[in-house]
Amino acid sequence: MSMARAARNFNGRFRLLKGYGAAGRVTVMPVPSEDTRLSAEQAAAVKAFLDNEEARLDSLYWIKDKNAKLRRFKRNWAQLIVDRCPHKRKNVLKVRQLGISTYVAVKILDKCLFNDNFQAGVKDKTVPDAEAKLRKIRFAYEHLDYLPPNPTPRDIALAEVGRMMKKRVSAQFAERSIKFSNGSRVDCGASLRGDTLQLLHVSELARISVQAPKEADEVITGTLNTVSVDCEVIFESTHEGGKYGVNYEQVETAMANESLAPEEWTPLHFKFLFFPWYLHPEYRIEGVKYSGDAAQDKYFAEIERERGVKLDEAQKVWYVSMARTQRGKMRQEYPSSPEEALNPVMDGTIYVHELSILNERGDLGRNFEPVDKRPIYISMDIGYGDPSSMWWVQPDGAGRWLWLDHFIVKGWGVQRMLDEVRKREAAWGRAAAIIMPHDGAQHDKLSGIRITDGVRAAGYSVIQVPRTTDVWASIDNVKEVLLHSVFHRRCKEPTKVEGLTFLAGLDAIGNYRVLPAGANGALRNMPLHDINSHPADAMRQFADALKLGLLSVYMGNNKVNMAPRRSQFVSDFLS
Repeated sequence: MSMARAARNFNGRFRLLKGYGAAGRVTVMPVPSEDTRLSAEQAAAVKAFLDNEEARLDSLYWIKDKNAKLRRFKRNWAQLIVDRCPHKRKNVLKVRQLGISTYVAVKILDKCLFNDNFQAGVKDKTVPDAEAKLRKIRFAYEHLDYLPPNPTPRDIALAEVGRMMKKRVSAQFAERSIKFSNGSRVDCGASLRGDTLQLLHVSELARISVQAPKEADEVITGTLNTVSVDCEVIFESTHEGGKYGVNYEQVETAMANESLAPEEWTPLHFKFLFFPWYLHPEYRIEGVKYSGDAAQDKYFAEIERERGVKLDEAQKVWYVSMARTQRGKMRQEYPSSPEEALNPVMDGTIYVHELSILNERGDLGRNFEPVDKRPIYISMDIGYGDPSSMWWVQPDGAGRWLWLDHFIVKGWGVQRMLDEVRKREAAWGRAAAIIMPHDGAQHDKLSGIRITDGVRAAGYSVIQVPRTTDVWASIDNVKEVLLHSVFHRRCKEPTKVEGLTFLAGLDAIGNYRVLPAGANGALRNMPLHDINSHPADAMRQFADALKLGLLSVYMGNNKVNMAPRRSQFVSDFLS
């Protein structure tokens, strides 16, 4: 078919591409000399199409979908929201399988083809993942002139336009970069520091934050600083890691931006975009009757009430079916709210099983008052250059431990920690004892006195736990205690002191995990020492003291073994 005939067909079909709204004007290529058979009207139709970025995005590029089938790319509901968001910087918190990365890959290619000297960068959780996104861009470029089987006149016309584009802008492909003949390029890598980017795509920053915290810091301090103030940044991630890490900080900042007045926004502010599972039109199963239990009914009712939506039976069937396989990770992978996404129980962590049980029971974040005439213990872990952590916990008298609060800070001596103890005592009464680690007799670096001596001099009883000979035995003690525990909502709140924010106690316990595999893939059966270790160590001290019979359920010194049964008090506030 001649180019003139193809253009006529394209011109006739162009009416189908109207209605995308005003698009930013871009410099478009001239019609090649061999195509001068195009009439002025036909050439104008091609130029009008190429001037319309939204029309190009929805018509010109080919991708492989999640079923590995070749199809013409067209933005879905979520991609449209991201694309049409007027803010240059976007932080997207999402469920799985929305295709945001595919959309950004197509957008990067479009920008590189239609703008001279355009620089884009791609950062992912691993270099191979970033390279895979580069391959998506290469695939879309190579298929610009692709003709599907049994092509329509529109397919033929678009393929002709793609052929002209490939002739004008050629591409050179390398493992981690694509260079175009118009001076544009796209790179992927660990840092991208040193480049000057007009578009930066950071995918799965949450996974980077958990697996490689220093690399996540480099994204913010290095890669992000390569983008000028008027250019585009897209962060998109399914969150993990709880209220801790670089991704949480970035999401929290973007969420806080939502309260800004319009005149307070600057090009450097990130716009927060959240995509819950129930907005996805494919997340439903038709023709099956929903038969959820009381807990699932309650959960769906809470979503409808808190999020202002109405879930139909097909959506509920899909969710319950997915939850059977996803189990504890369901609310991480397919969250219903930002709060739910930011409070996952991470798979693979040391206490994932116990915390999943508590989460399903509703025992992570209750609202209750301390029990009268029951001792309150403080388990304190003093860090030497590391953060110091304290838990407040008391027995309810019938087999349950009530975790009242958590506090963590860095750089404080024991006397300042005791000031925090006194603040709680004003409301809850005198602490029965302060549980200290085996090395609590060391000298406090700030006061110079022994830590245990300083605590006793302040009028507190000290229970010093012997050094454990088996950390996993102590962890087993914690697991036993957790299954008979209820946590106050304060334990889910981060510690904020002197303008600094430290992670919440429950987030630390949820993130406490073993060392990652070594360079040769060998597993290392030891807990990872990081900021999560300190609240976890303080909890281990408490569990060891209980196991050793050093604690009492009564005020005074009468030590009584506690049967693991639910008290009426706990039953009342759980109902």
